[in-house]
Amino acid sequence: MLSLLNFASGYRVQLHTETGYGAWDNIRLLIFSLFLTSFIGGEGDLLSAHGMQSIDEQKVAEFMRVSLHVERPHESIPGVTVGELGGPMHDLVKLITGTLNDTGSVLVKSGYPDLGSFVIEALQEGEKAKSEDKVGADVDVVLERVRLC
Repeated sequence: MLSLLNFASGYRVQLHTETGYGAWDNIRLLIFSLFLTSFIGGEGDLLSAHGMQSIDEQKVAEFMRVSLHVERPHESIPGVTVGELGGPMHDLVKLITGTLNDTGSVLVKSGYPDLGSFVIEALQEGEKAKSEDKVGADVDVVLERVRLC
């Protein structure tokens, strides 16, 4: 899961401004929050394929402790500030949510209960290929499974 979501380095500066931590720490916080709030095997299991498929932007922003809104002065009323969806944190949360939703959908469609089950099966298939004495066959099999899924 960490490798899947660790693409936020382009938002390092904005994350430091918003949370005081960099991309790596924020993604670890998100995953830890997902883990702590999940009920294994229940409908609240956000790390299951169905949970990943259905998580929304609000929940991701809550777990990352970031705001999805930016504030700007009202155009015609001096002294009034208006909040609206947008900004770099909104963009990042949309990317993370989309990645989780897409991954969950692929896992559900393929019949896997969670990402770990898929990874274990891919590694087991790679281990079988390794025993065929072809150099690099195990890696090729694992990468092909990831590509096809």
